[in-house]
Amino acid sequence: MSDARVPFVGDFRELEQGSPDGPSLRSAVKAEASVGARELVKYLRSGALLAATTTLVRDVLAPDNPVIGGLHLLTDGHWLWYSDLAHYVEHYHAALDPQFIAHAQANGWTVPQLDDADLLALEAVLFGDDMN
Repeated sequence: MSDARVPFVGDFRELEQGSPDGPSLRSAVKAEASVGARELVKYLRSGALLAATTTLVRDVLAPDNPVIGGLHLLTDGHWLWYSDLAHYVEHYHAALDPQFIAHAQANGWTVPQLDDADLLALEAVLFGDDMN
């Protein structure tokens, strides 16, 4: 769904909603949290809601696969990610694209306020005329 103008972060191939050619979540798991991990998790959780679904997502790394929550598409107006990404960063210290981390840090770890016009413009970039 993403295009070059709207990069996607965390589209790990092990996730049902991930990309088959995306990075490996298992390979991204780290033993310890990186510097700024707490701020990064907060940033991911505070993304603007671009699309909501009724789909429940499960923790693919936990042996009993507990439900993490509902699957939503979030954005900061530039990057896209799914709502379960914060879980993997918080609990498994999953490493993310350094460009995304630099972007979030440059935003002061605060997702910019997006209004309806911003979100509609982003949807138009992603879906084009398919929205109508």
